[in-house]
Amino acid sequence: MMSGEKPSLISAKASTPSAGSATRLLFMLVFMVACGQMAQTIFVPALPLIAQGLAVDASKLQAVMACYLLAYGLFQFIYGPLSDRYGRKLPLLIGIGIFIIGALLATQATSFNQLICASLLQGLGTASAGALCRSIPRDHYFGDNLLKFNSYVSMAVVFLPLVAPFLGSLASAYFGWQAVYWVLFGFGVFVWLLLCFGFKESLPKDKREQQPVLASYRHVLRHRSFRAYLFSLIATFAGIAAFEAIAGVLYGQYLQLTPFMVSCYFVAPIPGYLLGALIAGRQKQAQRSVFQGVALLGAGALFMLIPGLFQLVVGWSLLVGSILFFSGAGMLFPTLTSAALEPFPRQAGIAGALLGGLQNFGAGLAALTMSLVPMGGQLSIGLLSAVMVLLVIVALHYARDQNDTHQTLLPQKT
Repeated sequence: MMSGEKPSLISAKASTPSAGSATRLLFMLVFMVACGQMAQTIFVPALPLIAQGLAVDASKLQAVMACYLLAYGLFQFIYGPLSDRYGRKLPLLIGIGIFIIGALLATQATSFNQLICASLLQGLGTASAGALCRSIPRDHYFGDNLLKFNSYVSMAVVFLPLVAPFLGSLASAYFGWQAVYWVLFGFGVFVWLLLCFGFKESLPKDKREQQPVLASYRHVLRHRSFRAYLFSLIATFAGIAAFEAIAGVLYGQYLQLTPFMVSCYFVAPIPGYLLGALIAGRQKQAQRSVFQGVALLGAGALFMLIPGLFQLVVGWSLLVGSILFFSGAGMLFPTLTSAALEPFPRQAGIAGALLGGLQNFGAGLAALTMSLVPMGGQLSIGLLSAVMVLLVIVALHYARDQNDTHQTLLPQKT
């Protein structure tokens, strides 16, 4: 029987890892997720070299990230149900193995289409980590402990992606753009070995889902608050992905910054995300994190939008706007993810797949939009960010509807 009931305190305690085991679990999650995040950002400083080497316009290379994110999002819907039925470890090993193959093929790409296909394969593989990084913590925690652990994951995960553009800049400058994908290949092999020999299965056989997959999906999607938090996360992540897709072009082509400075500007918002996640994990009230997060998103969108209305590209406004937007996202992601996963101890894989899959599919569409819309200074990213903030507000208002029969993270309307 499928149940959205919260597990008892006794059973939750029995599955809660010790401090040492929790640290090891966090270490595993950080590195497996870093495969996917590094693949999104490491090639950005090398875009001019890739464009020259493959004889393609640099603006079209935004499609590389878009295709990666689309595959990364869609295939989470496969890994999630598989992990609920067969455990977490096997899907992870298969997925990271596919990512390694994709990175290897990218090193041998001689055309734009070949690079696109290799990026799709990388996204197909890292989708396993994208889905299960949300499900695995739910196997061990619930309530405040789940929120704190997710905030630690959000904070820790930023460190390797923080250095990814610098690695990409150095590797491409000294060894050519193909070296970017050799770095991903080597990192993928390291993570696969780490998971193979260090990861302990977190979902015992007696706790695995036996219901039909479609029935489990219906059960999760019937939860009103889950839908609202899911939509909020999709809109927030779409704003981040759109910025990442266009930032390299704005900083490199419009502002004529060096590859090293592009890397610096590109990673500058990530500490803001780190700070936001830290605050969210320490807040006494989750509602406060949500309100503050939305306010930061809105402020960041305005900083990017206003110069764009005058057809300008202003480096400092892009920098400040992106830092504010990422800080708000850092507060919202662990808070809303934890609230969305809380009711589904037996369907954590499917719930995690929906959260990760639809977030990244939406992000892929946003990145693809950035590659298709004519550039008008920073207007396109400012306008898209503002629209995403409005969608977040609408979704959270939907979660607060007094007709919702489920307990929501936000207070009910009076």
